[in-house]
Amino acid sequence: MSGKLYAVGVGPGDPDLLTLKAIKIIKNADCIACPESHGEPGIAYGIAKEAVPEITSKELLLLDFPMRKDDLFDAHKKAAEQIIHYLSLGKNVAFLTLGDPGIYSTFFYIAAMIKKQGYEIEVISGITSFSAASAKLKLPLSLGDESLMITSGKYCESEGTLVIMKAGKKLKEIKEKAFARNKHIYLVENIGMPDEKVYFDSQSIPDEAGYFSLVIVK
Repeated sequence: MSGKLYAVGVGPGDPDLLTLKAIKIIKNADCIACPESHGEPGIAYGIAKEAVPEITSKELLLLDFPMRKDDLFDAHKKAAEQIIHYLSLGKNVAFLTLGDPGIYSTFFYIAAMIKKQGYEIEVISGITSFSAASAKLKLPLSLGDESLMITSGKYCESEGTLVIMKAGKKLKEIKEKAFARNKHIYLVENIGMPDEKVYFDSQSIPDEAGYFSLVIVK
């Protein structure tokens, strides 16, 4: 009997934000798959480990995803083959993702390849970084008929609230465009992590920040 692949969203950083279902799946999984960083388990694994210490007793499959986009297809293919090996042995695999698997996650590239081979897949949703940032700022993302737009790394015209994920390298440009349109922006860097930084004042936001930087434009 084949194993089952689970995509498990571990939330943005705070281990207390893992859902009960995510914890249950991690505890019951035979193998934990996650991106590696310099040969070690990545951020998602560290978050899950704090919430589910017994994860360290599981088989661990480290997946290598290069930063260059032109190398990603081969990396996705290799990761799919590695996961299929465990599934073919009847082992259930939990693939850990930051935030929610459906928001800018690598998982679905790999899942498409695995699904073609006939294996069963289930997605466990997680709390998104922008939901956590909204709570931290005590700022509603949308009210009434207000629209909500989510983008990655760029400013887009929006009559409602604009959320820009992975905004760190584009902050100067985002600030200039928001200022020209008389918009107020908020920045949350590394939400839920030990080095979290929150900026309520547009004027105090730096011109550049880290990869996990999220901007809310109101």
